Amino acid sequence: MMMTEKERLGAVLAGATVDRPPVLCPGGMMSAATAGVLRQTAGNRHNDPAAMAEVAETIRAATGFENLGVPFCLTVEAEDLGSRVDPGGAEVEPRVAVYAAAQPAAVMARPLPPPDSPSRAAVVCDAIKLLAARHDDTPVIGNLTGPMSLATSLIDPLVFFRLLRKDPAGAHVFLDYLTEYLAGFARRQAAAGADAVAIADPTATGEILGPANFRTFVRPYLRRLARTIRAAGSGVIIHICGDATLLLEEIRDMGPAALSFDSVVSMRKAQTVLEGIPLMGNISTQVLHRGTPERIGQAAKHALDSGVSILAPACGVSLQTPLANLRALTDTGRRPR
Repeated sequence: MMMTEKERLGAVLAGATVDRPPVLCPGGMMSAATAGVLRQTAGNRHNDPAAMAEVAETIRAATGFENLGVPFCLTVEAEDLGSRVDPGGAEVEPRVAVYAAAQPAAVMARPLPPPDSPSRAAVVCDAIKLLAARHDDTPVIGNLTGPMSLATSLIDPLVFFRLLRKDPAGAHVFLDYLTEYLAGFARRQAAAGADAVAIADPTATGEILGPANFRTFVRPYLRRLARTIRAAGSGVIIHICGDATLLLEEIRDMGPAALSFDSVVSMRKAQTVLEGIPLMGNISTQVLHRGTPERIGQAAKHALDSGVSILAPACGVSLQTPLANLRALTDTGRRPR
């Protein structure tokens, strides 16, 4: 019997057998809110729950991805904690324009926005409620910014990386504070109806941190978030950017989560080290942006032959990616094998 999209993703995240791998683009950093999608929608997709839900539904209809994912950036938490965000437009993604503070202590001194405040986190949760109410068979995926990436969206990254070396205890205090905030946001997304929550931590790469710093300053906090999300009743996806090959041993004990990797990671090698863990990816976003539909179909077949549990883009999708190219990915994934 053919599974529904929601059943298929739920089974993969639970380690159960499926009829075929799901084809996803979860939202957040890995959003398919391309210029081609945004031309079909109106309203403030970052601050209005109805507009956010409409964009998520348009993405699914236009691309064929088998999920509904919100939000469409990695700036929600940073703005709620004090950074000034440039919302971008159809051609430019939102970005942090001014950091919240010069030092972590100044960030932690500010009161957190209450759950019932008109924050951007509340907008995301309201959009999830709308989507969950309207779609019984399609999974709704919420998104979080990983603690390391959130830290470097609130203060200058160079200041934070210096803190890792000179005051590791102080860095842990800051990361613990941010993880508590993110855990609360994750629980609210799960309560709103998110079937899964994806955590993207693009700053936590092997190239930037190395295995030792990843083990010390990233793994404990991502593992804590993964367990919080599962305890709240939602599945978990964790995306690590860059060449995570050197980190495979470190992330093997990440917790109950599917692991998403960039295109530079050999999925066959990852399968060997991470046996039994669902792997997601890892179609090059450069190929999606500039390749032909035929080339994208070949890349998708290669990923499936490599044993991915979830077929997906490898990282953030360019806003200029043609819809026909995204359709080539999803069409290949949906085809019987």
